[in-house]
Amino acid sequence: MPFTYSIDVEERLVRVRCDGNFTIDEMIRHSLRVNEDPDFVPGMDTLSDLRNAHLIDEVTALRDYLEHTKQLEQFRGACWWACLVADDSGRDLIWTFDLLLRERNSTIRTKGFLEEEEAMEWLRKKEIPESAAENP
Repeated sequence: MPFTYSIDVEERLVRVRCDGNFTIDEMIRHSLRVNEDPDFVPGMDTLSDLRNAHLIDEVTALRDYLEHTKQLEQFRGACWWACLVADDSGRDLIWTFDLLLRERNSTIRTKGFLEEEEAMEWLRKKEIPESAAENP
C-alpha cells in the first residue's frame, strides 16, 4: 500500500504520506487503518503529503471517498485535513472536494497547499474560510 502514517499524540496530528500510484479503495483502506490505531483520538487533524502521489482512478471515483467521508465524520468528529500537493491542479481538486463536503454540511474541512509550513499554520489556526467560494 502506498500510504504510510504516524500519529503525533501531543500535537493531536495524523501525518500521512503517499508515494506512487493509488486508488480510492486504497485511500479508504488507509483511513480505516488510522481509525483502528490505538493512538488515534477523534478530532485529530491530518497533514497528508500527496506531492509524490498519483490518483489512478477516474476523478469520478472521488464520489466513493466522499461517501466514505460521511462514515469517517461520525468516527473522527470535527477535524481539518491539510493536503500537500504538487501543483495548482492538485489544490483545485482538494478545493472541489472541500466544496462537496461543505455542501453536505460536513464537520471535516480540507485545503490543499504547496508548502508544508503554510499547511501547518492553517492547521494550528484552524481557519475556516468565510466563503465556500474562496479558492486558495
